[in-house]
Amino acid sequence: MFESTLRANSARLQRVYDFMPYPLQNLLTTTRGLFLAQNRYSREMDAYLKQLRSHESWTADHIAAYQCVKLGQLLEHARKNVPHYAGYAGAQFRHADELHSYPVITRETVRGGADRLVSQLVQDAERVHVGTTGTTGASLCVSYTEAVAQRNWAFHMRRWAWAGVRPRTPRITFFGSRVIPPDRKEPPFWTHNFSERQTLASIFHLSESNAPEYIQFLRGNSGKVLEGFPSVLSILADFICRTGQPIPMRVVFTDGEPLYPHLRKSIEQAFATRVFDLYGNTELCGLIHECEAGRMHAAPDYAFLEILDERDRPVPDGQEGYLVWTGFINDTMPLIRYRIGDRGCREDRSRCSCGRAFPLVVPTITRDSDQLRCPDGRIFSPRALNQALKGARGLRFCQILHEQPGHVVIRGVASDTGGFDDLMMIRANLQTILGAQISVSAMLADAPIIRAGGKIPLIIQSPPPKPSDAATSHATSAAALRAHT
Repeated sequence: MFESTLRANSARLQRVYDFMPYPLQNLLTTTRGLFLAQNRYSREMDAYLKQLRSHESWTADHIAAYQCVKLGQLLEHARKNVPHYAGYAGAQFRHADELHSYPVITRETVRGGADRLVSQLVQDAERVHVGTTGTTGASLCVSYTEAVAQRNWAFHMRRWAWAGVRPRTPRITFFGSRVIPPDRKEPPFWTHNFSERQTLASIFHLSESNAPEYIQFLRGNSGKVLEGFPSVLSILADFICRTGQPIPMRVVFTDGEPLYPHLRKSIEQAFATRVFDLYGNTELCGLIHECEAGRMHAAPDYAFLEILDERDRPVPDGQEGYLVWTGFINDTMPLIRYRIGDRGCREDRSRCSCGRAFPLVVPTITRDSDQLRCPDGRIFSPRALNQALKGARGLRFCQILHEQPGHVVIRGVASDTGGFDDLMMIRANLQTILGAQISVSAMLADAPIIRAGGKIPLIIQSPPPKPSDAATSHATSAAALRAHT
């Protein structure tokens, strides 16, 4: 109930929060964290986590048997309680491949009929409503209960255990929370959730001029767990690597974006530790994360995964296809055979050296975006600007073009008559994030800008800096950072 109320009043609460003195901001952050912690670290979560840890000894036969049972239970629940699935036939699965007789649904299905996908057993007051926006700007509404969130947190704590980290270990978080007013010019650019021993740092204040402050902050928190979006952590890693002095952290957890090899290399170099990557989704219908051996495992107790081609046919191991998920944990909004739009491939079925029989799957996501570099030195990752798109449901695509210094154009492709209103909302949100130094305009278009390989970037930074200018700026910044540290 607490989390649902917060989300319903988030815009008003954000305005109040921004005007609070810094000590009160810390108090509010800690208060929110306290309520979240009561759910996350309850006895029920501990018991569920213990159960999940026992699954790590499963054989392939154990996994197959478990998934057959879960698929049968899920389909029966959905058929009886979820309007979208009312016409589905009941089934007792002998083998998970029998799921192929049911239709694949897409993000368009969820965007256009989210309410029909919610279980009628759940009262509206019990639901947490959250908007999810991909890097293309196509938004949809997801529902779950706090019990579902608790189960999801248990899976994340199992992921931590694979990295040798216990729950409530002190951590620094670089995700998308608006923890600092956008017009703040001086540090601190972070706030504290003392109830979870967590510091939440702003990803909206990263800039060349603020780099020394962020570096000093991280050095003061050396040895903690670090988590964040790969593109954000890579900006920090670039700042740190220029100093020539890494900042050792206990472990780095990345999430929310593709972790490309060059990003992993720079992050691990800057923070002198291992990165453990995760692929997940706000729909809570699929999970893939990295083990100690550096390989990516799909969690078979979280979801059933198919990898299909354009005609929804299974692809051989080693061949890339679309990830199609049937989630087990979100019974509030069950998604059966959900093609989320991301791609990946299943590795050979040999056992990983970590000893677990969980399937080996490599997400080969091809989405790509530039960073937005403002004339005043601020640097925004795709995930930072992605926050401006939340709540927009009338756009099929949305892209941010920075073609002239000091001016940004939002380019949207409408999916219905609400597209223009959503575009204006995004324009206002982005103007708030970027501030008065950047002018923001908006336009509707017939199609998105597509790059080679079919990539549809969120941010298009054009033209790129001249090599000579970039080298001069890099050298000047590096000298300033070395002097400060």
